[in-house]
Amino acid sequence: MRFFLLAIALLTVLSLTVCADDKRPPTDQREFTSATPLLDADGSLAAWGWARRAIFDYNRSAIPAARYARIKEWEHYTVMSPEFTVGVTIVQLGPLVACSAELIDYSSQSMKSAMFLTPTAMEKSALPPDPYGATRFARGKDFVSLSYANKRREIAFHFAKSPLAAAIEGTISLVDDPAEDSVAITRPFPAAGHFFYENKIFGMPATGTATLEGRSYTLPEGSSWAIFDWGRGIWPRDSQWFWGQAAGRAGDRQVAINLGHGYGDDAHGTCNAILVDGRLHKLDVVDCQFDAANRMQPWQFTSNDERLTLAFRPIYEQHTKQDLGFARAELFKIHGYYSGTLVLDDGTRLEVKDLLGFAEHMQQRW
Repeated sequence: MRFFLLAIALLTVLSLTVCADDKRPPTDQREFTSATPLLDADGSLAAWGWARRAIFDYNRSAIPAARYARIKEWEHYTVMSPEFTVGVTIVQLGPLVACSAELIDYSSQSMKSAMFLTPTAMEKSALPPDPYGATRFARGKDFVSLSYANKRREIAFHFAKSPLAAAIEGTISLVDDPAEDSVAITRPFPAAGHFFYENKIFGMPATGTATLEGRSYTLPEGSSWAIFDWGRGIWPRDSQWFWGQAAGRAGDRQVAINLGHGYGDDAHGTCNAILVDGRLHKLDVVDCQFDAANRMQPWQFTSNDERLTLAFRPIYEQHTKQDLGFARAELFKIHGYYSGTLVLDDGTRLEVKDLLGFAEHMQQRW
C-alpha cells in the first residue's frame, strides 16, 4: 500500500512539474534566420535553437545505423471546431508506420478512433524530409493521405469498421501560406546523439467534413482551426512532454498560440509563441497551474516575461493509456477555451476570449 501511494504521488509531481515549473530560468533564445544543416557528419545536433519556419535541413543520412531503431518521425494534425475535433496521425517508429484517426464529439462527450500498422525499412524515412511534402499509406481499403500545394494542406482518410475500430473517414482542407510565420525548434536530449526537430504550423483556417459511423460532421468555416505538428528525431526510451495550443479571433485579428516544453532541452529556444495575422511574437518560458487530481478544473497560464496571462476552461478530457509491457504511453489531452491577455512584440495588449484549443501531457516508454 505504501508503494502504491508513493507511485500515485510521483505521478502527480510529474504532472505538475511538466507544466507548472515556475523555477525554470529564462532561456537563451537563439533564432536562426537562414538555412542550415540540422546534424553534423557524425549525426550529432549541429543547430540548437528556433526559427520562424522549418529552415533546418533534416539530413537524416548523417544518423549512424546504430541509432536507426530510436528514430521517431511523425506528422500529426489536430483540427478543432466548437462541436467536434478530428485528429490524424502518421508516425514511423523504426520498422513500423502507424496511421490513425480520431473524432471527438463534444455534445456526446465521446471519442471514436481507428488505426492500422504497416511495415517499412527503418534505414530510411517513409515520410517527407520537410513539412511541405506529400505522403500516403494504405492497408487494404484503409488509407491516410497528406499533401500540400497552392497554399493549402489536404487531409484525406478512410478507416472501415472493424471489431476494434470505428468506421471513420474525412476530407479536410487547411489554409497555409508559407510566407506566414510558424515556429520551428531544434533541441538535444541528454543522451549522446539524441535530438528533436519540430515545426508547429498553427492557427490554420479549416474546412471540410468527416463521417463517423454514418454520421456526418461539417467544419464550420470561420470557427474551425488546425495545427500541424511535424516532428523528426532520435528519442530516449522514456520521455514526457507538455503541449498546448489554441486559435480563434480577437475582433478582426486572427490569433493563435503554441505552448510547451519537456521534449528535450529548450535552453536555446522554447516553442512558446503568439501568432497574430501570420506574424510570430516569440515568448520565453510559460508555466501553468492545474489540479492534477481533476484536470477538468480551470487552469492558469503565465509567461515569465509577463506577456501571456490566460485562463483555460476545460470542456472535454481525452485520456488514453496503452501498456504492451515493452512499450507504454499515457495521454491526458484536455480540450477547452483560453481567455486572457497577450502582449505583442511592440507592446500592444490583445484581449482574447474563448480561443478553442487544448492542453496535453504525454508520458511514454518505447
